Amino acid sequence: MYDFKSILATKAPKEQRGIKEIQPEDIGLHYSSVTDYLDAVVGYDKDMMSAIDRLIERYHLGAINETVGEHRGSVLPRIDKSGRIAGGSIIHFNVSNGTVLKSSKLTDHLYPWYCYDYYENDDVFFGEHTMSFMPVAVVREEKTALIGALAGYPLHWLAVGYGRKLTKKMIDKLHGRQVILFPDESVDQEWELLFGADVKVDKSFVKTDINGYLINRINKKGGCNA
Repeated sequence: MYDFKSILATKAPKEQRGIKEIQPEDIGLHYSSVTDYLDAVVGYDKDMMSAIDRLIERYHLGAINETVGEHRGSVLPRIDKSGRIAGGSIIHFNVSNGTVLKSSKLTDHLYPWYCYDYYENDDVFFGEHTMSFMPVAVVREEKTALIGALAGYPLHWLAVGYGRKLTKKMIDKLHGRQVILFPDESVDQEWELLFGADVKVDKSFVKTDINGYLINRINKKGGCNA
């Protein structure tokens, strides 16, 4: 086990910034309130829980020692296309319903599961490093992007991040792609006004819960190989 107090986050010189490799044998140490919530969402189905394990690796999900409601806080890094951490969040989720119990900036914490170098860039999506050729769905919360990744749609799911703003620089980096924004009630008018002329804004879930819709799809169809 790593010495918790000896692991430091450093604001490294630009040419040295990057994610340290997470060893496969350590991946079990990254379970947290968000993965506990996702396990409950999929009804503890063995195949879907394996898909959640792959999400941990793909999104570099981590955990901190601090617990709220007996579950560790979730490390949700924002990683750019070059594989550099540009910030992120620490969120404690209610495992029963996915609501946020506590949140803070990733760079406010030390955590033992993996050490990292970082720079600060508010215009990086959660999930940005996963993009390849498929169309893109943009949602507000990281939790929603992770549920979307399990739901079986041929889309890249990106999140603005809990408590963060969608910016023009974020939208500009999606130029040339098929993009759909899925706002919730808190940002529907803002996203339509600011970005509706450039990308499709689908307001289907303004009055309903996109998380519930995606969860129903997972439970009915068994989801996908994330």
